[in-house]
Amino acid sequence: MPKIVNSSEKIDFICEKAYEEFIKNGVNSFSLNKFIESLNISKGQFYHYFKTKEELVFEVIDRKSEKFFVNTEKEIKEAQTFSEKLLALFSFYLVLSDPENKSFDKFMKDTFYMYLNIENKFIKQKNAECYDYLINATNEIFDEMIAKGFLNENAKKFIPSLIATADGMYLQSMILENYDLKKNLIDYIRMLEDLLKR
Repeated sequence: MPKIVNSSEKIDFICEKAYEEFIKNGVNSFSLNKFIESLNISKGQFYHYFKTKEELVFEVIDRKSEKFFVNTEKEIKEAQTFSEKLLALFSFYLVLSDPENKSFDKFMKDTFYMYLNIENKFIKQKNAECYDYLINATNEIFDEMIAKGFLNENAKKFIPSLIATADGMYLQSMILENYDLKKNLIDYIRMLEDLLKR
C-alpha cells in the first residue's frame, strides 16, 4: 500500500529545510538540484509543490513573516493614535533589525534583488500582493482617523508617498550602515501627522 503524504506537512518540511540552507549558505549560492537531492525526494515530487526556486523562496518568506503580520494586525487594532497605528503597520521593517531576528533579516536582504525582477510574472504578482496589503491596511487607518475627525478629508492623497517613503527608508537602512531606520520612520510619521491633522 502506498504511503499517504500530507501535502501541508511536506511543504512545511521543504520550507524549513530551505530556510536552514538559505541562512547557512545564502540565497545566491543555493543550488536547487543539490537541495532536492538532500531531501531524498525526486525532482518530480519537489516540482509538484514548487515550480521554481523563486516560488520556494517566496513561500519561505510568507511562512517566516506570518507571525510578524499577525502581530502587526494586533498592534494596529490596539493602537490609539494615528502615528501609533502607522508605526505598527510599518513595524515589520523595524522588527527585522532586532537581534533576535538577525537570521530572518539576513534572509530578507539576500532576497531583495529578486523583488526587482519585473520580468518574472510570479515575482511581479507577489510584489503586487504585498503592496495591495499595504495600501488596504493604510487606507483603513486613514479612514478610521478621518471618521474620528482626527485627519482632514484630503489626507488619503498622501498614502502612496507614505508607502514609498517607508520603503525607501528600509532600502537606505540596507545600504547605509549607520542609518537609524526607527528614528527616521518615527520622525517622518510624526511630521506627517502634524501636516495632516484637522
